[in-house]
Amino acid sequence: MPLDADTRARIATLIDSNPVILFMKGTRERPQCGFSAQTVEILDGLIPDYQTFDVLSDPAVREGIKEYSSWPTIPQLYVKGELIGGCDIVRDLYASGELFAKLGVPEPERVAPELVITDAAAEALQRAAEQSPDAVLHLKIDARFENGIYLGPALDGEVEVESNGVRVRLDPASAQRARGVTIDVTSTERGPAFTIRNPNANA
Repeated sequence: MPLDADTRARIATLIDSNPVILFMKGTRERPQCGFSAQTVEILDGLIPDYQTFDVLSDPAVREGIKEYSSWPTIPQLYVKGELIGGCDIVRDLYASGELFAKLGVPEPERVAPELVITDAAAEALQRAAEQSPDAVLHLKIDARFENGIYLGPALDGEVEVESNGVRVRLDPASAQRARGVTIDVTSTERGPAFTIRNPNANA
């Protein structure tokens, strides 16, 4: 179906009025496809604020953006009015460092941070790692200083740090935000929970 003038104008307004906008399935908080989720994860790690548009909420835009961009798939990332591409291209640009320049953020140095893992946290993390011997421990700190600790495969370009006998891998941007972090365990109504104290979060 040809792209009608009204839909074309709406898409153009969205792109022109937002320095960074991602047309995706779902929302930033709740992506509805794996490719959208991967793109959001990369962007979250680099910049605190950007706009998303849920194409599932608007069938006209969902089909129209493909004709507008001459790009057949979703998600689609635009930066300063320029189509960057979909998930695969965003991942490649991130790995090469080119995405940092396009977003106007400095590429982080690949330097392992100094962090502290308490005795209680080290014991809990080691127990968790024993349940998944083929995975490694990751610490993720995004541009909004939201934290995540998880087990998963090692990824290219990560840096590794050891504290209290526990090895942790971080992407370079997370590594910069993790300087001086303390990982501990506290008791909650639902049982033990990891806590991360980050002195950089208020900076």
